[in-house]
Amino acid sequence: MTVPQWLLLLLFLSGIPTVVAQVDSTYIGKFPQEYSARVYLSRKFVTLSSQYPDADNKEYTANSPFAIGAGFTWGNSGLSYSYGFGFLADKSKGKTRYFDLEYHYYGRKIVLDFFGLDYEGLYYQDTENDVLNMYPDAQLTNIGVFGQYVFNGERFSYRAAFDQVQVQLKSAGSFLLGGGAYYNRVRADNVFGFRKELYQIGPSLGYAYTWVINPQFFVTGSLTPGVTMGFKNFEDKIDWNPSLFFRFASGYNINDWSVNLSFLMNRLYVSYEQSNQVGVSTATLQLMLVKRFDSSSRLLKKLPRL
Repeated sequence: MTVPQWLLLLLFLSGIPTVVAQVDSTYIGKFPQEYSARVYLSRKFVTLSSQYPDADNKEYTANSPFAIGAGFTWGNSGLSYSYGFGFLADKSKGKTRYFDLEYHYYGRKIVLDFFGLDYEGLYYQDTENDVLNMYPDAQLTNIGVFGQYVFNGERFSYRAAFDQVQVQLKSAGSFLLGGGAYYNRVRADNVFGFRKELYQIGPSLGYAYTWVINPQFFVTGSLTPGVTMGFKNFEDKIDWNPSLFFRFASGYNINDWSVNLSFLMNRLYVSYEQSNQVGVSTATLQLMLVKRFDSSSRLLKKLPRL
């Protein structure tokens, strides 16, 4: 199948319209407060892995610091900002220069993830043999979008798990259908003799489930495997590579407070051959504290709403 046909197929899948339907209020509820403020601590993990025949799997990691952030939510809208403090990074593992933008949209039927990152400077650590090697010229670039259609959005809520603007009242799950489109560039000549630049696009199919343990405590997980075709130019040979998107969240809600722990991981292989398997993983671990409240402020009432 040619590249243009696959492009049309993915556009068709991503363009599936959202069916207009009411949320089942016995499964998904709302908090009584209109506003919420949040603070969070997060850590980004960016890893380049290589697997060669008759050799151990090696992972080369970016030395990224912890980030501290704050946010504010009103209705279905919100703003947040975080900053990574360099002094929180382990200086013994070298310096990583990076640019990183990330946005996640959790709708009732549509979930979208946008990525834009460029990391330069990786390290490899073997604690058993007391080895620490640094590669300041190694570089990873990833720009892309990943989308999913949530079939059971009337009873299953991603927003309850990751945005804390809704609450999952009963356990529920949903099948997921979607795909992603990415631009990846790996420069690891001085690491293990690998350099590649390609566009990747492909479908995915997965499942998500929230287990409501009691009215206050929940656990959510979703796993979405997929396949991508990679190419540099339309006339190039197509590379078929696997992909994986994993989400996890656990939270505790009580009165007007919430505590939430979440983990998101996106893994893309840029090479998946018998001679070598090279993958790029980006993951975010986040611990968040949320305080909900009401206010009669005229300024807050004038905020635009979705």
